[in-house]
Amino acid sequence: MSLEMGMTKSEEQMMDIFWSSETPLTSVDIVNMKVKDSWCNGLVHNIIRSLLKKGLLEECGMQHYGTQYARKIKPAYDRETYAAKFLISKMNGKASVSKVMAALAKEEDREEIIEELENIIRDMRKENTEDKTQKE
Repeated sequence: MSLEMGMTKSEEQMMDIFWSSETPLTSVDIVNMKVKDSWCNGLVHNIIRSLLKKGLLEECGMQHYGTQYARKIKPAYDRETYAAKFLISKMNGKASVSKVMAALAKEEDREEIIEELENIIRDMRKENTEDKTQKE
């Protein structure tokens, strides 16, 4: 995945469509949504191709449309995971993840953030314990 270069505005808008959808989409679905008048079939294909190449979208099946098939596509990461991976890629080892998390926490309700972080830590410790048990 090449997050270093980020996304263009059109790619961000396309990812918002995929992140908002509860099911995988095809390019035909997106063209039919008429999200933007300027998004013709060719442009939708180009944006999707770019996001697939960057590893932000992944194929997950096919759907029959008339005499042709269209690829079903879904996000490779949820919005939060993408944001975390993007931040980490931009830091280039120049800042610690914990300091970045602390800075982000200052922007939100602290009690809610603390509770969420405690849940995440608990889940990570549980996964770590399970991984160690499986290796033995």
